[in-house]
Amino acid sequence: MADRVELAFRRAALRFIPDEAPLLVAVSGGADSVALLHLLVRHSRTRSLSLTVAHLDHGLRRGSAADRRFVKQISADLSLDCLSDRRPVGELRQKDESPEEAARRVRRAFLMEAAGKVDAHRIATGHTMDDQAETVLMRLVRGAGPSALAGMAPSGPGPFVRPLLGIERADLREYLKRRGFQYREDPSNRNLRFDRNRVRRLILPLLSEKLNPRAARHLVEAAERLREDSAFLDGLAGSTYRRLRNLDSGKGLELPAHLLAEAPPPLARRIARLAIEEAGTDPRRIAARHIEAVLRLATGEGGKKMNLPGRHEALRFKDRLILR
Repeated sequence: MADRVELAFRRAALRFIPDEAPLLVAVSGGADSVALLHLLVRHSRTRSLSLTVAHLDHGLRRGSAADRRFVKQISADLSLDCLSDRRPVGELRQKDESPEEAARRVRRAFLMEAAGKVDAHRIATGHTMDDQAETVLMRLVRGAGPSALAGMAPSGPGPFVRPLLGIERADLREYLKRRGFQYREDPSNRNLRFDRNRVRRLILPLLSEKLNPRAARHLVEAAERLREDSAFLDGLAGSTYRRLRNLDSGKGLELPAHLLAEAPPPLARRIARLAIEEAGTDPRRIAARHIEAVLRLATGEGGKKMNLPGRHEALRFKDRLILR
């Protein structure tokens, strides 16, 4: 008889993982990703999934080579192919990029390449409910907007799927213990110089102990409601933006300034972001201050011209807002 972890996983897998399709499974060797792998193997027995394991050694700490050997052995024991590589993040880190950002970028590039090798249209990762709660808290204190506060989506962007987002980390560890499955402990997860570790080891336990034992779950449920609201507003903003924009003026991308200024703020901010992106600005470099500055231009309170990241600019000419 399936336990609650398997039932929760099965519900998510049926929604986000198509049957009879190659699936790449990102496995670090830690408890969450090992649980994901075993759950997928069990699920594949009735859903005809073709699984391939992917493991990246970031070269950031001692013991990473042992993690790689561990994952390759698990894969062999389960009769699965394992694509692994070592990419030293410290050497590949770009200017103004934190170690965590560099690791995410390098890992994503590796997983996309690995998926291409096996023609996998989905990449499963082991993000849990606790990871989601941590993400929401960190974005909240950094001043993120509603879309960012929605946290990670169960599916997307691109080929990524996260079937463990509805399962707590403690439940996964208990599942592994009951089944006798081994996993590796990453000592860097105890290092409090990393933001996520401070949230994980200090803040969330305090919220659970002093305010509500289900604090993490409630944060995730709030994020889900925000995601639904944001998806509705994003769709409305997209249709409104396509109706208002003019790409044929020869001067750049144009919007009627008074209509943008009169739009409700949640809609106006989204329209401004869409315009900034379509004008050519890297979406990763668009901050809240850029969006608010464009809206001030539209109202006539922000001068006549402003610079945007990547050598782009926005200017106001009569009732036209021009981005180029």
